[in-house]
Amino acid sequence: MSQRTDRSPRHRISVSAEATQRELRMCGFALLNQYLAMHRVIAEHFDLHPVELLILIASTTGNVQRAVRPNVLPDVLRGSAPLPPEHIVPMSRRAIARVTGIPKETVRRHVDSMVRRGILLPMSKGVRVRPGLADRKTLAAILRSVELHATCTEQLIHVGALTVHTAGPARSRRG
Repeated sequence: MSQRTDRSPRHRISVSAEATQRELRMCGFALLNQYLAMHRVIAEHFDLHPVELLILIASTTGNVQRAVRPNVLPDVLRGSAPLPPEHIVPMSRRAIARVTGIPKETVRRHVDSMVRRGILLPMSKGVRVRPGLADRKTLAAILRSVELHATCTEQLIHVGALTVHTAGPARSRRG
């Protein structure tokens, strides 16, 4: 295992319930606008129906959540290289339906269509998202999504709903 030391200051962000309540309309607008813009970026990248977008997100985050369960994410999982096979766990149609709230039959129809189009790959106990995080189009979509997130965060900081605190240099981590 490698050891990483990052001496740059860490930031902690706190939420002000008072400022959020005072600026409720602006906070709601910023968050919903970010959601819609990110939906558009991802949907355009993959040419997805809104229900399929939810299925894709559920399938993707299921594997990412499993990979990042330890407190420190190993370096090998941080970049754009494909996940090692031991970190790839298929997601069942039932689990997708449960996580998204989409009826099972609707999930089945859309998953089948996404498998035919090569967006999802069938596995013995479910489906997984096709590899391709490192392709240029995906990187561009992720960069655009990060930019949208930053804009939303700046708007929330501007109205006082979020406050950024410098927490000092980070401690050494094992990864």
